[in-house]
Amino acid sequence: MNKFRFNYLLLLPVICWFLLAGSVQAGQLSLAVANSTCTAMKEVGKLFEQRNGATIDYICKSSGRLAKGLNGSVIHADIYVSANRKWMDYMIKQSLVDPGSVSSPWGNELVVAVRADSSLDMSEWKELDTDKVRNILIGDPGTAPFGRYAKQAMQATGLWENVKIKIKTKKHITLLAETLAESDDQTVGILFASNIDDRHKQILTVDDSWHPPIRYYMAPVINGNHNDTVAALLAFMQGEEAKRIFRENKFMIEK
Repeated sequence: MNKFRFNYLLLLPVICWFLLAGSVQAGQLSLAVANSTCTAMKEVGKLFEQRNGATIDYICKSSGRLAKGLNGSVIHADIYVSANRKWMDYMIKQSLVDPGSVSSPWGNELVVAVRADSSLDMSEWKELDTDKVRNILIGDPGTAPFGRYAKQAMQATGLWENVKIKIKTKKHITLLAETLAESDDQTVGILFASNIDDRHKQILTVDDSWHPPIRYYMAPVINGNHNDTVAALLAFMQGEEAKRIFRENKFMIEK
């Protein structure tokens, strides 16, 4: 009996550590989210944290960099959000996401913008191929969906070959928005409407028939945590309060 009691006392700290670790894990989440969603996602996450006592960490990068990082185990997350279908399909192909768990709660639109106090003005898309414009900032088409959509729009309208010498790519949309805000009067950026702020001036909307529909895709990661908190957050992100926040951040929400 004394020996049992002695062994129990030795194991008690270990038992308590496992219980505590399980509790922390249940309330701590990691989200790998497309950079263009990061601001809105953090607003939604803050509201969720206040109500559920959870802690959320955010990894905000281009959809492709996130998908490749998750596949290579360079990053770890419980939920993945992509800005296009291509990278979610990649996650499914790599057996990192169950296709039945994928949802698409938000959309976006592509716009052409300049620095807020720029004197550059355009009334037509084809003016990208004029001396008015010296630099066109887009995302890296290989990993950043907003860059891929921009390239597709220019290819669809026959501009790509003429203007590709003007193209400057950025690895994610936040970097492009920051660069555009400090650019000269002959520089435009093609980016999502949700990333336009008071540092920018929108001058054109890109016709949505020139590129595939801009939709976001969300799913739990198979090798991430699967607990009640993850399930609750996934449900919360598709609820009316989250939709309101995304709508206020200029995302398109289907009614």
